[in-house]
Amino acid sequence: MRAIRAVLLAFTARTSALGSLDRRAFGALVGTTLAPPPWTPTALPWLTIPEAARQTALPFARYPDPVLRRAGARVDAFDGALARTVALLRRAGAAHGAAGLAAPQCGVDAAVVVLGGRAFVNPEVRWRSDEADLRCWRERCLALPPDVAVETLRDRAIVVAAADAAGRRFEATLRGGAARQFLHELDHARGTLIVDHALDLVGSALYPGMAALEAPDHDERRRRAWARGDVG
Repeated sequence: MRAIRAVLLAFTARTSALGSLDRRAFGALVGTTLAPPPWTPTALPWLTIPEAARQTALPFARYPDPVLRRAGARVDAFDGALARTVALLRRAGAAHGAAGLAAPQCGVDAAVVVLGGRAFVNPEVRWRSDEADLRCWRERCLALPPDVAVETLRDRAIVVAAADAAGRRFEATLRGGAARQFLHELDHARGTLIVDHALDLVGSALYPGMAALEAPDHDERRRRAWARGDVG
């Protein structure tokens, strides 16, 4: 709606200034106004938890930032630095309209997932529904260009074991969309992206080099993405 309104305002301004606007010029105006913005990658630093805790805000990585391919380290210290980092991760998610995120998406070397405001520190999947009951989803990701969408297969239900930011252990049963969202973020915590779930290489018109970048490692990354681990 905002884009359409911008076209109309630009059209009104142009016709007022020039008196008229032919069809070709109007088409060019619409194309320019509605065209998606260019995709700008990031190159975030890789921060420890104490380093992250000293930041005023945490940025959000954009493909092909190398941090998106790094797995977060296991958290051993449940202290003020971790609590501050988790709070910053929550703010980063809210600022970008993300339902959830993992610490590596913000360049933080930590096995932490935040989903719905809840922190899962050192998360592990302890139970999964049967493989025959996998659900198909069409997923997008804020870390990837917006024209990238991938069909994924996710567990219908999972049981996750984790700790909160204070070190208290808990288990959570997640089903349907909540299970899908958590598994998406758990992938991020382990350096996996939705493009790794695709049978074939995924490209992007907004970032034309994506397919070539992914090609050398796609088969191995797909094998890892399709594996169903952690249960036990």
